[in-house]
Order: sequence, then C-alpha cells, then structure tokens
Amino acid sequence: MTPYYDAHCHYYSLKKKYENFVIAAVSDDYSSSLETLSLKDKNVLVGVAIHPWNVHREKLEPVLKLIPKADFIGEVGLDYRLAQAPKDMQIEYFTKFLQESQGKLINVHALDAWKDALDLLIKYDVKRAILHWYSGPIELLKDIEGAGYFITVNPSVTFQKKHQRVVENAPLKIILTESDGGYEYRGRLLEPIHIPEAIDFLEKIKNIEKEKILKIIEENFKKAFNFSDP
Repeated sequence: MTPYYDAHCHYYSLKKKYENFVIAAVSDDYSSSLETLSLKDKNVLVGVAIHPWNVHREKLEPVLKLIPKADFIGEVGLDYRLAQAPKDMQIEYFTKFLQESQGKLINVHALDAWKDALDLLIKYDVKRAILHWYSGPIELLKDIEGAGYFITVNPSVTFQKKHQRVVENAPLKIILTESDGGYEYRGRLLEPIHIPEAIDFLEKIKNIEKEKILKIIEENFKKAFNFSDP
C-alpha cells in the first residue's frame, strides 16, 4: 500500500504514532527544535527552525547550531499578517537560515509575503524548498515551478476558496500533501489522518485516479526531501 506523505507537520505537539505515514516534522523555536530532533525515525524527517511568529522572542544562534543534526530547515519564513516582529527582523532571520542551510530543504511559511519569500529563496540560490499551505497569487506558480520548488496542499482545501484556486491551477508535479498537524484551524485540530481528504479533493479536481495521485505525491516528496525508502 502506498503510504501517505505529510510534508509539514508539528509532530512534536501531537505525541502519537501514525501508521502508513511518512512525516516531515517541523519546529517553531529552539525548545521544539530539540524535541523534534529526538523524534527522528525511519519514517520521520526532522526540521529545526524559528517560526516567523516567534522571531520577536527567539535568539537565532542556538537554533542555527542545530542545523547539522536536522534533515531540513522549517518552519521558517515571513508573515506580514500575524507576526509581531517587524518585517526587517523577519527578513533578517529568514535570510540567515537560507545562508546557513547547508543545501538542506527549506520548509517555508509565507502568509501575505509569498513573493518576498520566493524572491529571497531564489536570491540565495536555494535548490530545494516548499511553500507550505500555499494560498498566494496564481501567477507565482510558474515561478515556483521554474525554481524547482513545491507547494503543499492542506485538508482545508475542501473549503478554503483561495487554496482551491491554487490546486485548480497548479500542476501535480509541484504539489505535496501536508496536514499542518498540531495546528488548530477553525476549531479543528489538524492531524496527518486528515490528509486523505486532500487526496480525495485532488482526485476530483484533477480527474486523476487516487492511486496515481498518491504515486505522484510520493515521487514529489522523495525529490523534495532527497528521501529514500527505509
């Protein structure tokens, strides 16, 4: 059976096992980065980060020192809507992670800052990146594809109109599935087990059978994370 792939999950906050899932576990700050590193497993890739919501209260250096132990960097980025830190401070932190990435994938949060985040990824010659829960401008999809990056589709695609328009316009070759597990959205705690809802939506919108979609998502995940079957 083809496993499900969760390219963005706050796994440290869920504290449970998910059978038949490969999970990319993101972090939000120094303490969660340490906890996430301890969760590394054959089916759990681990990331270290300072989320843009935490930039105003976290020091960079302790997290940067953890990068060699991580499989990827994330969740990092910019947030021009909800973050408390000023834009220049967010850009400073994000840029530093890009400069210190050691060629590892960058798992990006970019709410209301999609173009700025993409421009920085390209400026610093990042080879592998994910723009998580992408609900940004449709016209940027070609630039994302051209750079070799991916976007993630969340179970919220079943009702979030912006997200639906993205899926309608994005080629499957740049799409990954995610849960954003551990995050509560509109009163619902998201978990990896909700990813099949996103797959069902993709099947309907793309008019491609589910098994083929699962296989494409698997290939995309392996390419993005440089992941091999355990």
